Amino acid sequence: MQYRKNQPFNQNHLRPCPLLDNPGRLTDMVQKSGATSTDMTHPEDVEELSGKCVNAAENWAPVAEKLWEESHPQEQKNAG
Repeated sequence: MQYRKNQPFNQNHLRPCPLLDNPGRLTDMVQKSGATSTDMTHPEDVEELSGKCVNAAENWAPVAEKLWEESHPQEQKNAG
């Protein structure tokens, strides 16, 4: 329910993933819902998992923003 409630995770549709594109979003949802890992042999903490994706998200964000702005100039005018 938290996943559905929090969509979209970003207004830039080139950054749709709560794990790979929006650091902290998945962690927040897991903590609010009380969800736990279902992998009984190698459970992974959501903060540890999310931490592995921060660098990729930070590297992709400026590229995705530039591409989104270039492909949606009218939306940028209306937002400002």
